Amino acid sequence: MIYNHVFGFTQEPFTRGPQSSELFRAPLLDELHSRLLYLVEHRAMGLLTGEPGSGKSTALRRLRDELHPEQVRSLYVHDTAVNPGDFCRQVALELGLEPSFSRALTLRAIQQEIHRLANERHLTVLLVLDEAQALRPDVLALLPMLTNFNWDSGAPLAVLLAGQSGLRQTLRRAHLESLAQRLTVRYALRGFDRPTTQLYLEHRLKLAGVDRPLFVEPAVEALWQASQGVMRRIDTLAHHTLAVAAAQRATQILPDHVLQAAEETRP
Repeated sequence: MIYNHVFGFTQEPFTRGPQSSELFRAPLLDELHSRLLYLVEHRAMGLLTGEPGSGKSTALRRLRDELHPEQVRSLYVHDTAVNPGDFCRQVALELGLEPSFSRALTLRAIQQEIHRLANERHLTVLLVLDEAQALRPDVLALLPMLTNFNWDSGAPLAVLLAGQSGLRQTLRRAHLESLAQRLTVRYALRGFDRPTTQLYLEHRLKLAGVDRPLFVEPAVEALWQASQGVMRRIDTLAHHTLAVAAAQRATQILPDHVLQAAEETRP
């Protein structure tokens, strides 16, 4: 990228996802992580919502990378716009099972395998349903059957629904009340405030080899307002802003650079 040489970056600061050890650790993200760990530890059900680019995938990746495979068996499903039969087949395959021709038999096999993992291997089973806003109501209605299918008092697995904000409205439907009542962990990701946005910019610049103020204060303000503090929008706008400033041979990022980049990237 042209701006790497201009500003002295050792790598592109905003176009690649950082490694788990390099993730930005804002207080609100640490709080979310603590809640997700609680969900796993207590085999609870939870809901994580946020607009696209707000950091849901980053939070899930951080959780995945910190769970010990000898303690937690993680199942990840992201193709969620399916019927109940296909949903059961996906979960069965994640468990290493051969799906049956019958949805009921597949569901029973899933239940038995979860019970075996929990009681014989002493594993916590975590089912993560990403892009959960696309789940059909009849699929959502299956989830209580996965978490309460025998006489045991303890839940056999943890379930995390991660999706866009509209998922909260879906779960208010009367026939999903049983599921909604089981959601003991709820978290809605918001955009960063202005100070956190500045800290995030500084963090990403430092990872790329620049440990000096590059964005002047008014430029940070302009970028925060234009991105609304949404992480992916910050990345995209900061990337284009650096390109604009580099083309003008600027040594610092000014508000005009941000505004020009915002105009160029406007849909």
